[in-house]
Amino acid sequence: MRILALNFNQKGIGTYRRSFYFSRELARTGHQVTLVTVSRTSRFQRCVSWKRDWIGECAEPRGEGPWIRLIEGPAWGYRALPGWGSGPLDIWQRMRELQTGDYDAVLGFEYHPNVSWPVYLTRPWRHFRFVSDWCDWYGGSSNRYRGWKLAHRIDSHLEERIRHAADRVSVTSRVLFERALSIGIRTEKVVHIPEGAATDYIVPLERRQAREQMKVPRDIPIVLAVRNDDSCREVRIFYHVLQQFPKARLLLVGSKPPAALALAERLGISGQILQTGWVSDDDYPSYLACADVCICPLQAGRNDAARWPAKILDFLSAGRATVTNAVGEVALLFGKSEIGLLAEHASEEFSGVIVELLRDEDRRNFLGRMARQVMVEEWDWRTRGQQITGMMAA
Repeated sequence: MRILALNFNQKGIGTYRRSFYFSRELARTGHQVTLVTVSRTSRFQRCVSWKRDWIGECAEPRGEGPWIRLIEGPAWGYRALPGWGSGPLDIWQRMRELQTGDYDAVLGFEYHPNVSWPVYLTRPWRHFRFVSDWCDWYGGSSNRYRGWKLAHRIDSHLEERIRHAADRVSVTSRVLFERALSIGIRTEKVVHIPEGAATDYIVPLERRQAREQMKVPRDIPIVLAVRNDDSCREVRIFYHVLQQFPKARLLLVGSKPPAALALAERLGISGQILQTGWVSDDDYPSYLACADVCICPLQAGRNDAARWPAKILDFLSAGRATVTNAVGEVALLFGKSEIGLLAEHASEEFSGVIVELLRDEDRRNFLGRMARQVMVEEWDWRTRGQQITGMMAA
């Protein structure tokens, strides 16, 4: 089949990960796949390339696949509407691609204007099969719109309306599976496809060498977190870790979190926080390798229960001891396999689990080895391939 995958956000960010790996698994089984996302560098022109791996693109396919055709749409106007994905040039070019591309199926990642409008406006005469992927519950809690209730209702309506227009709906969590059923989607139309692990991109690296490369202090305990919302909870947790390990450092990976850094200043621990800023795809695995312990605090609410925090799978794929909370899909994974530790939600209790691991190198190493093994054998994206392909072909 000729398949067009539409991702609402920018290349390399958020849902792009899921859309890329879905597309690659479809290409692996012989489908001709074009993935459209939003460029991070071009405002007015689209860029077309061919892609096989997470890092790197080519002008033409070279060597063995699976290859996907990648279109990066112009970013002008991308953030014009709340929720983003609203660039007019991007939307128009996606409609043109659907009109001229003779596609058998469209796979839409979420419901934003640059996904839904091309589908709604071209489907009446193109008659392609449409599959909608639901991987975050925006109307459930992710989008707040500064408390504007009417905007929230409209957003929720648009998020769920597109699921009714789809021939099949894939969901990343059981929470979203139940939500799909509750709004009237028939059971046979809904497919639960959890997030996958990018084990060919995220691989275990030697810690000392990684710290030298990334200029991270070599002989002190490093607790790593990838930016998650405002990252204030990570700072509060680390404040308690310092009571037991005053030489430890918190390595915050990702764009600068102003609220978290301001909190660290008030707590008097800003000097114990290493902030990377935005990191390249090339450097990201090396930063993960610097960690003694990786953490990802989750909240016991709809937001974290409905989505799949992919950064946790990155930590596990890197072979690093990981601490998180028993929320949603994460609770099921950590409950089934001995790959990391679950903590209570209170900052002091969470920090106690981190301290326990910092004191036990053998335990950290064991959990890291088990985590990597489980990711490769049970969670690699290839293990999702049959489900993804079957959903598109049914």
